[in-house]
Amino acid sequence: MKIKQFLMLVLLIAGSAFSLAAQDASFYKKYAEKGDKEAMYNLAECYLKGSGGVTEDMNQATFWLTKAAKKNYAPAQVKLAYCYLFGAGVLKDYKQAWELVQKAVKQDNAEAHYLNAMMYRDGLYVKQDWNKWRQFIDRAAKLGNADAQYVLGHAYLYGLSDANIAQNPDFAVHWLKKAADQGNADASYALGVCYELGIGVPQDESTAIGYYYAAANAGNANAQCAVANAYLVGNYGLNINYTEAYKYINAAIEQENPKAYRLMGDVYFYGLGTDEDNEKAAEWYKKAADANIVFAITQLADMYRMGLGVTKDENKAFLLYRKAVDTDADDMDGLAGLGLCYENGYGVSKNIPNAIGYYKKAAEKGNNYSAMRLYRLYREGEGVSKDTNQAIQYLRQAADNGSNDALYNLGKEYWIGEILHEDDAAAIKYMTQAADNGMDFAAGVLGTIYYSGIGTVTKNYNLAYKYLSQAVRSPEEFGNALLSEVYRDLAACYRFGRGTEVDHGLASYYTELAAKYGDEGSVIAVKELMR
Repeated sequence: MKIKQFLMLVLLIAGSAFSLAAQDASFYKKYAEKGDKEAMYNLAECYLKGSGGVTEDMNQATFWLTKAAKKNYAPAQVKLAYCYLFGAGVLKDYKQAWELVQKAVKQDNAEAHYLNAMMYRDGLYVKQDWNKWRQFIDRAAKLGNADAQYVLGHAYLYGLSDANIAQNPDFAVHWLKKAADQGNADASYALGVCYELGIGVPQDESTAIGYYYAAANAGNANAQCAVANAYLVGNYGLNINYTEAYKYINAAIEQENPKAYRLMGDVYFYGLGTDEDNEKAAEWYKKAADANIVFAITQLADMYRMGLGVTKDENKAFLLYRKAVDTDADDMDGLAGLGLCYENGYGVSKNIPNAIGYYKKAAEKGNNYSAMRLYRLYREGEGVSKDTNQAIQYLRQAADNGSNDALYNLGKEYWIGEILHEDDAAAIKYMTQAADNGMDFAAGVLGTIYYSGIGTVTKNYNLAYKYLSQAVRSPEEFGNALLSEVYRDLAACYRFGRGTEVDHGLASYYTELAAKYGDEGSVIAVKELMR
């Protein structure tokens, strides 16, 4: 947490040391003027927040904090130290802040230990000293300061080499839970991440979303984005709810959170609960890209390359892919984008060796598109020596990684037997995986194979009907020749009751479509029907 955020928390969180019941400013002033240090502190609180019947007044707030601090009242010393750190109601003065903190530290005040640690961390008035930071952050955390507990938990979660803290998920969760139990929003968000990914705790999405909710409703912008995304796509057991998603996205946008800009870009790009609008999507992606959100950078690059929502500009596309990789050298989408640019000469001179280099880097990180491009380049010897072994290696990699395109093509390679030994059973196996994963083109091929019993495959009208029915959901995926066969065979299923009940109306409908896309037998059949 940045020190400015500490200031906001310290200066705005209510807390009366004088009375369990909230009082108005006049009550505190009566006792403050009699020299009661706690009343002075609480009166300052009223002026800080503009509560208790007075308007916000930083000058009055620091006036009364100073009086209480001079009486060696630690809470006032710490709060006044924050004022001096940021010049809130007083001139910025690190020396004054330091001296006030030391007085409170001598009283073993938890907040003072925490602020002392932060001053050592950032080198404010004192020389940066990570050993001192560790000493005081540990003490603050043990005394129960929630911010210190969060900072210490965060250090154990990711490791902090400057302070010689190694990653320790168990310690991280220990301190984060202590902070979250006190309502620390940042700690709740971090715990949500731990439960989502199974870091230091068993993976548990329902517990993760619970912590995300707590953090989001306490104002943590990253948690608001996590909850919004869950509502957008239906994660963590939540039903898709665009109204709730927008609520949390807008809350994060109000805090200028770049992840929220990216999510709003997704809303318009994919039409999530609204009409698709590439221009608005591009505007939001630009804001996120300017803040170095890598996904937004590559998404914007794609849009410039294709002219979606922006004027087509291949030079900008190339530069954005480059920016993505410069921002995160492991970004596989940016690496794949650079490979695509070098392969096709988008915004840069065509250079197949460079393309292959970037595709290989992306494929190593699990990018299926890059693995498939390498398969095709090595298979055909396009700009590189033909190498069918490497081609199959990358094809299998993408198939193992769940790419439907790769599964279908691996099946096709077994079917045609050019660079793999012909094996109809293996071909059907991989094509079936692709079709069952939702690839309608693969379903069309399978349907025609099962209908006619091609190769060593036995006719199976039930499977033929199943896959042909799936295939016609996406006619745009097919060329005319295969599409006409799909329509022809599906028409026959309905005409003769093969794999389904007889339906002459649907039989005629699909026969006409088969004729439309060039099936000669269907053309003749339609002419007969029209006599």
